[in-house]
Amino acid sequence: MTDRFALDIETVSPTLGAYEKPPDFRDSSYFELLAICLAFEPADGDREETVLFRDGTDPTSELTLVERTCDWIEARADDATNPAPCLTYGGEGFDLPHLRGRVAAANETIDDRTAEYAATADRLGRLFDTLLTHVDLQPAVWDAFGEYTTLEEACECVDIEIEGTDWAAFEHGIDLDADRPTAIHGVEHLTNRDVPVLGERYLELAAVGATETVTCRALRAALDEYGREDITHLFDLADARPYGDDGETTAREHPNSQ
Repeated sequence: MTDRFALDIETVSPTLGAYEKPPDFRDSSYFELLAICLAFEPADGDREETVLFRDGTDPTSELTLVERTCDWIEARADDATNPAPCLTYGGEGFDLPHLRGRVAAANETIDDRTAEYAATADRLGRLFDTLLTHVDLQPAVWDAFGEYTTLEEACECVDIEIEGTDWAAFEHGIDLDADRPTAIHGVEHLTNRDVPVLGERYLELAAVGATETVTCRALRAALDEYGREDITHLFDLADARPYGDDGETTAREHPNSQ
């Protein structure tokens, strides 16, 4: 076994209404960074996870978040001669393109950008060119269980237990069901469609320094719990390969499939 990383980005869409679907999922202008979820599993040690949050709504805060992400990975991946696998779920089409896309977008809007920030794109590129080897688990999952199988469905198909995040258990004061679309109305657990709603409120508070308020702390705790559970199961899902060889339920047959 070798050292392994896992990465997942959480985003907000402040140019859209609550629960409005972006018209183009490839366009980074619709997906500002909220947080970057990271995990590391050393070959001879215990897993560690962290969720790094953006601390404002300005473009500089996005670049700072990416710089902190690079710092975190570089501190653990010190062998450039043997790149470590970095697991994602759908990262080829979403996480990596939008990481690079948001760095480019932020740099274009900062008038007094420093050399440090201007170099963020190059640093991110070197990270995935030298220290990491990207492994997107989604294609193999979709081949086995059907297209559009979610991470949660994939985990259930291979008997990985998902606890979920009970959004109502946190004192953030937001009633998600008031605005949720019919498809997820009444769902007790936080979904990926809820994250931008809570995330935008969190960033608004963080931008004015209200991070120690009850609401902001609750929002961060809920989003942190959601992000950590997603990221750690990527290791378990990778270990369950090859998929579909032992008669596991397909996504189309799965009761939670939509």
